[in-house]
Amino acid sequence: MRVRAQLSFTITILIAFTLVFAFGLGLAVLGFRSAGERAAVATANVNLGEVVATVAARTNALVRPALALVRFLADTGITVEAPFDAHAGEQLLAVLAAAPEIRTISVAWPDGSLLQAAPVAIVPPANMPETPAHAAYVLAFSRPGAPLKQWIFLAADHSVLHSITFGAIDDPRRTQWYLQARNPGVYVSTPYRLGLSQRVGLSISSQLAGGGVVSVDVTLSSLGTFLRAQQVTPNTLAFLFSDLGILLAYPDDSLAVDTADDGHVKWTTLQATGDALLGATWDAYATGQLVPGHDAQFTVGETEMLARLESIESLANPPVLVAVVAPRSDFTAAVDESVHKGTLYAIGAFMVGLGVISLLSWRIARPLGVLTREAQAIRRFELSVPLLLRSRITEVERLTEAMAAMKRTLSSFAAYLPRDLVRQFLLAGTEPRLGGERVTLSVMFSDIQGFTTVAEKLDPMELTNITSVYFDAVTRELLACGGTIDKYIGDAVMAFWNAPSRDPHHASNACAAALRARAVTVRLAKEFIARGWPALPTRFGVHTGVAVVGNVGSSDRMTYTAMGGMVNLANRLEGLNKLYGTQILVSEATRAEAGPGFVFRSVDIVIVKGAEAPLPVHELVGLRDHEAPPQLRAREADIATLKSWEACVEAYREGRFDAAREALAAVQTSCTFPVAAVYAERLAALESAAPPDWTPLVRLNVK
Repeated sequence: MRVRAQLSFTITILIAFTLVFAFGLGLAVLGFRSAGERAAVATANVNLGEVVATVAARTNALVRPALALVRFLADTGITVEAPFDAHAGEQLLAVLAAAPEIRTISVAWPDGSLLQAAPVAIVPPANMPETPAHAAYVLAFSRPGAPLKQWIFLAADHSVLHSITFGAIDDPRRTQWYLQARNPGVYVSTPYRLGLSQRVGLSISSQLAGGGVVSVDVTLSSLGTFLRAQQVTPNTLAFLFSDLGILLAYPDDSLAVDTADDGHVKWTTLQATGDALLGATWDAYATGQLVPGHDAQFTVGETEMLARLESIESLANPPVLVAVVAPRSDFTAAVDESVHKGTLYAIGAFMVGLGVISLLSWRIARPLGVLTREAQAIRRFELSVPLLLRSRITEVERLTEAMAAMKRTLSSFAAYLPRDLVRQFLLAGTEPRLGGERVTLSVMFSDIQGFTTVAEKLDPMELTNITSVYFDAVTRELLACGGTIDKYIGDAVMAFWNAPSRDPHHASNACAAALRARAVTVRLAKEFIARGWPALPTRFGVHTGVAVVGNVGSSDRMTYTAMGGMVNLANRLEGLNKLYGTQILVSEATRAEAGPGFVFRSVDIVIVKGAEAPLPVHELVGLRDHEAPPQLRAREADIATLKSWEACVEAYREGRFDAAREALAAVQTSCTFPVAAVYAERLAALESAAPPDWTPLVRLNVK
């Protein structure tokens, strides 16, 4: 049989409206986004090209004046001769003052003599003697055969402040800048850590006409600062690298150059930095995807990048390349924002239209929807909310009346069976059948003390009113703790936990229910006495074990109940309260299952009538939690004397009566309770040692 899909009237109208609107909105958004992104990328390429040109010009501006100066010095010569003094460095100091981008000037002669001039601020303190105050420049002299290098410190006006010998002498003829100028011409080194300043830079050197070599140093730190400022967008990155993949300049200077263990510069390639963007840039360049003079796009992880590459011609060999890279999203973000705002406005219009359509369809479909939900609630056995619906449609009004009558009938039916059980029948769509299953339960019996005498003295109608108030209050507490009311037997209540719904904490919930029920009977006693009614003190018994729970009776009349020996034991425990003067007695199985949240007091080991196995019995005193309500928690004195009481019971069961009396005396100095009085009476009738036929077991011959 073919199943036809069904939709409500309201949903059908809303779906149709939503589909038409979404289709139109989607076409508009896609068109606007496509055109906007094309325009944004075109603008981005122009901006990146401008940044590349600016960086190339800046790099040329940093190096080319130094090239021209070296050519000039090489052609005109430097009139410096040994022996060196402060006057010998005047020409070098004048060059430093005129060209601040030059950080160090070095002159070396074929015999190994060396003269260097530099601003004091760029020389690390570890590389020179202690600097005098107000020193602006330093001249360093060395000559072959001299034990130490001579240092002369000068003020800003070139006046001598201090002269001292310090530091070992190195042969300048083995330096990179000297060796590269062996042939005529001006030479630019690859970046390295400069000797005097120990900063990363370039050396530009040339032969002197009279012999020797002149060299000027240009640092790249200013270029890194400049690169940090070249941001078309917040995420734009500009950097320099060589045709061999060596990172020459980067906004973070420490990433481009590292120092090896021997103090020499250890260059970093783009791939070796570990930076995903730099590695992807090199891959794009190496594979021909990124070509100088052209725009390119490549991906880093899941981010699409826009890039521009330019070559700085004739600056150094191998060639130096300038790259500027930025995320595509930086340029298309405005388009995305516009699309986002436009979409929000469209959604707003859609919501207004949807509201109008919904209102119209709701006016038509509401009564049917209310009845549908009411039927589903009835199936879940949610009957507490009355059905309030009025309609001008006759058929709907009649259906409403029939459904309200069905709810009233089911509510009456639920008063005779556990609601969880009825809910299971309704959800499963099955009829109840005779039979049961073995389940571990916690069963409680309660009984009103002296009820028979009370009942004989009261008018039946008044007795009914009193017990109705009593049962209503006690039942509420048991149900609040997850209990299932099995039956009311005269003045007694039988309840159990863990059926029909499973409850992993059934023992602790049963104990909590007993404490709450005891508390509510104490409250009722005060109210009843005030009204002239009897107090109705109540006793409880709780036992945990395996029972058969299910439907018993006949096919046309059945009841849901629990049966088995453990049910009888729970009933016997309730009756034992009369023997010990207690209110709540539980079995060892219940105590062990309930957990440490309760305070229990050992009572006795009994053998009830009809049973052979001994049954340890405990009194449930209260909750152990100090923050629990006062009517539920155990007294401090009960907790404080618990150890002594257990010692008394243990000694009694072992036949050590003197020890039992001593422990009992310790208990009774702090608090009294009925079980202690029972033990005091027993011990008073016993000698120091147990008779030969004595046993701590108590055999009960009555139910």
